[in-house]
Amino acid sequence: MRAVAISSSPELDEVRLRDLIDEYFAALKVAGRSPRTIDWYRDFLLEFVRFAERDGQPATAGDLQAPVVRRWLLALQSRPRQLAPSSLAGRVRTLKAFGTWVASELDLPSNPLRAVPLPRVPEQLVPSLRDPEILALLRGAEGSRDPERDQAIVLLLLDTGVRVSEAAGLRVRDLDLAEGRCRVLGKGGRERVVPIGRRARKALRASLTHRRGIRADDPLFSGPGGQPLTARGLYQLVHRLAVRAELQTRCSPHVLRHTFARAFLMNGGDVFSLQRILGHSPSSIQVTRRYVTLLDDDLRAVHRRASPADRLAAVMGRPSTVERSGSYDVPELGSVHPRP
Repeated sequence: MRAVAISSSPELDEVRLRDLIDEYFAALKVAGRSPRTIDWYRDFLLEFVRFAERDGQPATAGDLQAPVVRRWLLALQSRPRQLAPSSLAGRVRTLKAFGTWVASELDLPSNPLRAVPLPRVPEQLVPSLRDPEILALLRGAEGSRDPERDQAIVLLLLDTGVRVSEAAGLRVRDLDLAEGRCRVLGKGGRERVVPIGRRARKALRASLTHRRGIRADDPLFSGPGGQPLTARGLYQLVHRLAVRAELQTRCSPHVLRHTFARAFLMNGGDVFSLQRILGHSPSSIQVTRRYVTLLDDDLRAVHRRASPADRLAAVMGRPSTVERSGSYDVPELGSVHPRP
């Protein structure tokens, strides 16, 4: 890697953009960013560089400006297979973060990409599985080559909400079945302890008992040759189980993470505990909120439990459920607190 000579007043057109990107990746590694995050940034930044080099000339720091980025985004949107708004927003966030670093390193007065707005990402309901679909997924695991392992994987993802990369990185030593918890290495190298319920612990214990000669450093989930299951392998496994179960709902490890978040809240968990379990930073409550959007059926269930009008019936000692006729049994308001 060729180092970039940085002066207090650099000529931006003389600084190769690829060299700056190399320096940026070195800075990210020193800062402890995960290899996956760095690879993500590299793909987006090099994609922009290739666009800026279409005239055959090397891209320079002078190309790091709002008009060039806008033309790049327009070119991306004109592809036959258009990118999702979230994918475009991810590219813009990456470039703006890089622009902030460049401004600091080259002693620029401000981020050269400050005028580039983030594309609007429409809010969508988070997909999740319902109990019959989860049971079908577990039944699908019964017919696999390693049913104990596959059921343990599904139940761990469902019961803890861990990311697929976190599940792939688990070792046997990270699991504490006696206390019902596991140690997870999350984004940015941050460790957290995640609780595990009884049924998931039982499945994990059966999976480990099925294996012979395991050691503390062995991967928690492995393939036939003893090699650890990668994140991609876990995605493919869950997809196969969903196909075998004939699920109509899209299913992936990430959908199981959403399913955990929805069920956790519906069963009385609070959003701040959910934030800690999911591994979100304290300042990212907006990120956590994406996981807690309740579907219509959930809202109706909450309303049945918390309906102010129905609770009036309970005060009178009368049923607060919907009568056979389908209408609410609501007493007259004046009868709740009769006047003396």
